[in-house]
Amino acid sequence: MFSQSRQDQVLPPGVLWQNGTGLVSGVARGKMIYAFSTKPLDGPVAAADGLPASFAKRSNMCEEVEGATSVYACSVWDDEKPNFLIGQDTADLTTVYEGYAYLPRGGDLQAAVAAAQSAGTRPNSPTGGATKLTVKSLERAARNTATFHTPDVPAGASVRHRVEVHALDAGWRNFVYLPGDGSPDRAFTPLARLSDVTTSEGMSCTFGPTIGFYQTNGSCTYPAGEHWIEYTLTVPAGSGTTPLVVDTTSNIYTSGPSQRAKTSFSTGSGAPRRLHYLLARDGGGQLFRYWGDGEDSLAGDRALIGGGWNTYDQLTKLTSVTEYLSYRSDTPAGVVAGTGEVVGRDASGVLWHYRRQFGAQSGFADRTRVGGGWNVYDQLIGAGDIYRDGKPDLLARDKAGVLWLYKGTGNPGSPFQDRVRVAGGWNVYDQLIGSADITGDGRPDLLARDSAGVLWLYKGNDNPTVPFEDRTRIAGGWNVYDQFSLVGDITGDNRADLVARDAAGVLWLYKGNGKQPVPFDDRTRVGSGWNTYGQLL
Repeated sequence: MFSQSRQDQVLPPGVLWQNGTGLVSGVARGKMIYAFSTKPLDGPVAAADGLPASFAKRSNMCEEVEGATSVYACSVWDDEKPNFLIGQDTADLTTVYEGYAYLPRGGDLQAAVAAAQSAGTRPNSPTGGATKLTVKSLERAARNTATFHTPDVPAGASVRHRVEVHALDAGWRNFVYLPGDGSPDRAFTPLARLSDVTTSEGMSCTFGPTIGFYQTNGSCTYPAGEHWIEYTLTVPAGSGTTPLVVDTTSNIYTSGPSQRAKTSFSTGSGAPRRLHYLLARDGGGQLFRYWGDGEDSLAGDRALIGGGWNTYDQLTKLTSVTEYLSYRSDTPAGVVAGTGEVVGRDASGVLWHYRRQFGAQSGFADRTRVGGGWNVYDQLIGAGDIYRDGKPDLLARDKAGVLWLYKGTGNPGSPFQDRVRVAGGWNVYDQLIGSADITGDGRPDLLARDSAGVLWLYKGNDNPTVPFEDRTRIAGGWNVYDQFSLVGDITGDNRADLVARDAAGVLWLYKGNGKQPVPFDDRTRVGSGWNTYGQLL
């Protein structure tokens, strides 16, 4: 049986017209007879018009049938098909009709030729049928245009966008969002929500619920005519400025060059927002990275940073670990300080510093030795940028309960200045958690859990010798957790979030809200199985 649903084709000049039908089931050892004409195939008289002079037959094994114009016999067994090169001088809207009929081995050739020459008078069947080719010029294709009305979308706002399509011909159009000039080049971040799609009559469109780089966010088909598409873009509050290009690709051809139209606009406000990562070290010393999905929680897939991290008995990030904002063209990528450097103390008391290195598979440069003697401390805490000078700082609590502050230098070879005493009495806490701004004032804060399970907030200030205000009580009951991480903004609202693991290995998310005295919303469950990790950072 041969295909009964061959597609009419639209092609530009200068390309190869590959046609013919093939078996979809069974075995056939006869020939397929093909007839071509610039007139609808309703009999030998119309078929005698033949192919346009600008069509050139390409070499193949199909044989011309003697005594018939533009009729070819092709072996089905050898999968032969007649192919023609469409000349560059072929006129716009040239139409070629094709008829075909199966000639069994030993069958009547003249009857098969007559059937192919009159194929346009009958519906397609398992043994014959008709299609047509229309040639449309590139100049004509270029007259299928799109006009954009795409204003900028500020953070926390919704804006209606409209695209008007002038369709000289029926066709389709895809919508893809690309990074604009000065935009971070990232493919997986949801940049905005897309909703409330409406179209003019006759258009059929499908759009996804979010937009992100390099994704086909929408696709439309339409007949010839004037059309429009409208949709609403909503950008989350706190989203940094992202210059965008909406690039629409359309095509009137079955196979051939597409036509592009694009425009630029921006989403968000302020500096570009970075995704944040949760680091997790397992019992074998492997360090993994989970990234915030920018929506509600953490992405499910983890990435291996590397092994050998169990050499450290103390390990902490200095600031929230953020994604690398790579850029297109020559836009500078910026500094790496404050993007999640890590320090680790080995069993001999030597402190090692890992600077972020974007482009490396691990995300970190080779470690550098800070110095020895760090075994006087029972806890190291990433402090964030207390001095707000772009250089991350480190807190360390000694065994007498005194908290010390090491100011960052930004020098990977010597990353800290001499220590400054903050205060004593910090041994009332069994867990200190830092590295991020919880209250939303731009200053890093500190969380502390006491032995009774009460969680306390130490709000950051601008006094480098006394960097925290007096503590305020958040809530009790936090002793159900054995691991914490101020992971940064993983939910896409520009507020630092907290994750905590309970004794059963369930990870819980406390979404930051910036409020006091309780800076987190009620917990939501992330997932189970997190007891495979010995430490969360």
